[in-house]
Amino acid sequence: MRTLAHALSLLLLAALPACAAPRQSPPCEDPRPLRVALVPVKNTHTQTRQYRPLITALEAATGRRVQAEPAKSYGSVIEGLLAGDIDLAEVGPASYAIAMKRGAQIDPIASFTLQPGPATPSSRAYHSVLITRHDHPARDLKQLRGGTLSLTDPASTSGAILPRQAVQRLTGVPLEAYFERITFAGAHDRSIEAVRTGRVDATFVASNAVDDAVRNGALRMDEIRILWRSKPIPYDPFVTRRSLCPALQKQIRQVFLGDTGPLQGMLRELGMTGFVPVTDEDYRDIRQLYP
Repeated sequence: MRTLAHALSLLLLAALPACAAPRQSPPCEDPRPLRVALVPVKNTHTQTRQYRPLITALEAATGRRVQAEPAKSYGSVIEGLLAGDIDLAEVGPASYAIAMKRGAQIDPIASFTLQPGPATPSSRAYHSVLITRHDHPARDLKQLRGGTLSLTDPASTSGAILPRQAVQRLTGVPLEAYFERITFAGAHDRSIEAVRTGRVDATFVASNAVDDAVRNGALRMDEIRILWRSKPIPYDPFVTRRSLCPALQKQIRQVFLGDTGPLQGMLRELGMTGFVPVTDEDYRDIRQLYP
């Protein structure tokens, strides 16, 4: 009897550590290099050059090399986030919503404010705008039926997602059936250029991309006419993967939301006035487009 009791006590003691041991959290990730991606809103060479001060600031803050590769499309950035191949990215509002719907483990940390421009009255939000050449006979969307249209990217908020909804709502006809020919330029600046040079009748683009083209001398406002604009859209979020180590996430946030002195040249060139913190709630309306 004593032997049986002794054996049972040994079994209980052996089981106690397993029962009492705290549950282990999955280890955080500390990638080296830090992999960064930017949705292609303009010529990738120009975009990479303009964001070089941000890459340099990230390297200084995190003490590691930062690998920034031009993205071929909005979709490639989404896939990279889903696969864990990208650690930090600037994405469009719709791209963020699509990634979250597909289960991406990411958090928005910051967005930017821009100087108001000729096509964008607010510093905190932009619009999808439908533009034509100033000498085009169309004065509204209805007069563009059967024409040619340039879109930016299938996952672009202002260059595809909202335009599809707007055309269907305003005309009762799907966008693909409303226009004779639709092409994807791949970037907002290329869509604007397609209209300016007369290769297409019209394009849907981001209003701040129009401002940027005017600021850089690639476009004059008297060369185009704005036929339609959407409700305000929050600017692009920068997102990080949740699995990154807390210390690394803090370092990244500090680059955007701390002292931005080293980034002032970049901010001026891009027409930005600074960065602001954002959360998932800021993009709730966009996420509701993807129930």
